[in-house]
Amino acid sequence: IENIPDNIVADTYFYKVSDNPMQILDIIISKSNDISSKIWEERDETIPLKNISEMFILASIVEKETSLKKERSIISGVFYNRIEKKMRLQSDPTVVYAITLGKRKMERNLSRKDLKIDSKYNTYVNKGLPPSPICFPGVESLQGTAKPYKSNYLYFVSNNLNGGHYFSSNYKEHLEFIKSKKSKNNE
Repeated sequence: IENIPDNIVADTYFYKVSDNPMQILDIIISKSNDISSKIWEERDETIPLKNISEMFILASIVEKETSLKKERSIISGVFYNRIEKKMRLQSDPTVVYAITLGKRKMERNLSRKDLKIDSKYNTYVNKGLPPSPICFPGVESLQGTAKPYKSNYLYFVSNNLNGGHYFSSNYKEHLEFIKSKKSKNNE
């Protein structure tokens, strides 16, 4: 189906096999608009987003960064801290999207060269948000983006344990987490 709006919420929808596909899509769009409008209205108004579209864009990045519900607001908080400090978001999933355009799974790890790819989606080379979502974010990612965890964290890296991350407030600590993660992987 073409022309699906960017503000679709990933969620579970129930329908019958005999239901009309366009009616199903209309229901999904209507419910998504209701959900996202409510989340936007209840947001922390100090977040530096101008509209629901920007919330969807950032929530899509959060969605791809972690599978853990409890981390979504922390990760959005990191991104807001980076935005406040005029830093780039430097999100690997945006680079994956720049390479695949969301049409296929990336079959390899990102390289340093990939982080320099010329794309409006690459948040390693561009400041601010990409032009559109990189996936359909779930309700938890939207909620975490609308109500971020307040901290002084500026960095995070996978802990390679349970899909979680190590969070740090400065680059030195971030490098130490990366180093300890690599040494654990080599054990």
